[in-house]
Amino acid sequence: MQEKDISAFVQAVVEIGCDIHAIGHWGYVFGDGDLTPAQQRAIVPQLRWIAETYGERDHLMDEIIAYLRSIGRYVEIEPQAGVY
Repeated sequence: MQEKDISAFVQAVVEIGCDIHAIGHWGYVFGDGDLTPAQQRAIVPQLRWIAETYGERDHLMDEIIAYLRSIGRYVEIEPQAGVY
């Protein structure tokens, strides 16, 4: 995946019914936890298509996080004292 593909990648994930959010400034998640088991099974081919179409994206982690934050798709986390 290239940086120019980030918005299309996010849109593709959202369009199949998966929620995608940056978690603080350290990562992002997308999932289907709020879908029924039948809906989850139904989107497996679409998730596979997204993975095949957009390919490797680990090298764009910071850019994906920044994009998600810029469109309001983020969850802020508070550091926990004593946790390293």
